[in-house]
Amino acid sequence: MLKGGSLADGESGLITIADIVRRVGEYAPGADTGLIEQSYMAAAFWHRGQTRKNGEDYLVHPLNVAHILAELHMDVETIATGMLHDTLEDTAATPADIEKEFGKTVLDMVEGVTKLSKLSYKGKLEEQAENFRKLVLAFGKDIRVIIVKCADRLHNMRTLQHQRPEKQRKIAQETLDIYAPLTHRLGLETVKRELEDLSFHYLWPEEHARLAEALGLDAPEREAYVAQTRQLLMETLGSRGMQCEISGRVKHLYSIWRKLQRTGKDLSELYDLLAFRVTVPERESCYVALGFVHAAFMPVATRMKDYIAVPKNNGYQSLHTTVVGPDGREIEIQIRTAAMHRVAETGIAAHWRYKNGRLAVTNNELAEAARLRGFIQMARDIEDPSDFLEAARSDLSASIHVFTPNKDIVMLPEGSTALDFAYHVHTEVGNHTVGVKVNGRLVPLRSPVKTGDTVEVVTRPDARPSREWLTWAHSHRALEKIRKKLREESSDRAVELGREILENALKKQQQSLKKVLADKDVVDRMEAAGYVKFEQLAERVVAGSVSPTDALRILVPPLEAPAPTPNAFQSLLQKVRKPADSAIVVSGETDILVDYARCCRPMKGENIVGYITRGRGLSIHKAECASVKGLDSDRFVPVSWDAAAKTLHQSLLHLVLEDRPGMLAAITSVCSSLKINLWKADVRMDDDDRAVCDLGVSVHDINELEGLVRKLKAVRGVVAIDRAST
Repeated sequence: MLKGGSLADGESGLITIADIVRRVGEYAPGADTGLIEQSYMAAAFWHRGQTRKNGEDYLVHPLNVAHILAELHMDVETIATGMLHDTLEDTAATPADIEKEFGKTVLDMVEGVTKLSKLSYKGKLEEQAENFRKLVLAFGKDIRVIIVKCADRLHNMRTLQHQRPEKQRKIAQETLDIYAPLTHRLGLETVKRELEDLSFHYLWPEEHARLAEALGLDAPEREAYVAQTRQLLMETLGSRGMQCEISGRVKHLYSIWRKLQRTGKDLSELYDLLAFRVTVPERESCYVALGFVHAAFMPVATRMKDYIAVPKNNGYQSLHTTVVGPDGREIEIQIRTAAMHRVAETGIAAHWRYKNGRLAVTNNELAEAARLRGFIQMARDIEDPSDFLEAARSDLSASIHVFTPNKDIVMLPEGSTALDFAYHVHTEVGNHTVGVKVNGRLVPLRSPVKTGDTVEVVTRPDARPSREWLTWAHSHRALEKIRKKLREESSDRAVELGREILENALKKQQQSLKKVLADKDVVDRMEAAGYVKFEQLAERVVAGSVSPTDALRILVPPLEAPAPTPNAFQSLLQKVRKPADSAIVVSGETDILVDYARCCRPMKGENIVGYITRGRGLSIHKAECASVKGLDSDRFVPVSWDAAAKTLHQSLLHLVLEDRPGMLAAITSVCSSLKINLWKADVRMDDDDRAVCDLGVSVHDINELEGLVRKLKAVRGVVAIDRAST
């Protein structure tokens, strides 16, 4: 656990700026701490008069966040950011104020932390997933922003007892789901352990209390056992002339509880609760020490892991072995160098370098050191947040390693196949895979791979994924890439088919699609109908949501007369006047020549818009008609229905009927009873042996049409009724 806080008291102690400066001086003698002291003075000024929920001065929080960052050996700019991280959100400080006093880098980090603080966690999987995705994408901007946010979360968790119970559970769940995995990915293991234990305390308080009590009862005996075992290890290695430091500890509560849940055992049945760390001067000494330990203690088969030769994704390196210690207890021993230990405890912060009086390292170097590039790219590639969350969890739990022919290491989740390997190497390698060799032998793509395998992918430029691959891949990363490629190819095929359908339709009008698409106005017409590009229209035609006839109306409009003089509204109205009565009122006048658009067939009682066309008078559309979107706004006029006018509207109904005698007679009888005239009644059979009737009716308004539809639906044998546009 980091200094300055414990689960027992829940508080973070009284931290001063002197404590922070002194801590920085310990790991970076001569570092320029003036920026940290300056940030403290600014935070004290901007947060003056503010208090936290427990009544203490608000400045206590940024001081503790800055101290956590110093415990992680962070650079002075990051520590200053920790001191200032709440100023933009909670005080009168402006970005200009921060940039003027602390520079652009600190401002960018403070703004980054502020944006992350505004992410809301509401408990739903998709919202949790999207927040996690945004946090990971922030890696690519400046990893230090995430580290500050994690330090902020750690101090908030240490003081969570001041929140309401429901908020405690909500924040603890978010911490366990999002921040603990992030700190693990960054290699901040000390922070991860404390976040997990604090979350455990608030999410499962009874289980936490029982486990803590059980471990507490055995504390004296366990401390004596740790001292005895540590002495045996010192004698074992010291007698052979090895320089080393040895420490022992009980594994943290949450990890013990998780193991109890996973194995179904009681606490008394767990023998590897204790972990000992052996720190040696150099890499080669790790393997020498391992040999001496195995010579003195019986190793447990299959429990030896070499994370030095094959580091974890977050850069962690150490030798792990489980041996039978005194009294027959199983104990875990970790052997590493001091440099490896710094990485194990503080992750990417261990890569900071001291230069010209300040700690400095580029963000690119950090990303490389923390092996985060693939993680960031995955957040960019996987569009669905839920899929990304599952892929991220899988990536975080990567537990097997395989080799490329060049002996580069690829980490994969347990159960991965040769196809997963191909996609982890590169998306295009996966998409063009035709075969895979494992240890020099050609194997099926669905073949599982195991730790230590050397895998070589055989590709071909014309190769493509198939749907069968979705059953062969195991990792979420590979599955999402396969799905994305299949969607793209499906879309390409739909566009080609739509193009062919429209080409054939245009041939009947002695036109060609190539010529139509060359028209400089076709883009405007498509945009007016709601299509950004032709491919979208072609896909809709294939999907059946747009008929070829409607598509041609968009691509090939009627011949147009010369445009009238702009802004000559009265002149335009004069040109479209007619002597007969109209059901449409335009600016108080009714003698206007109108054309009811066939694309939507508006009728009295429906919301309408009027558009003055070039040559066809005033075109009346339904207000929601897609054909009017994007048209020249200057040519729209306010229109309404004339309540006093008597007019008939032609409407076309599309009926699906059972094929039985008397159906047409029953339908026409309903129309006759309602005194509704018919102008069309075409009946044909469809592929399902049902009758399809196109029924043209003349009605006075929408209410009369809706009344007719209700009566027709009540007729036995009428399966469905739709209002058609043509």
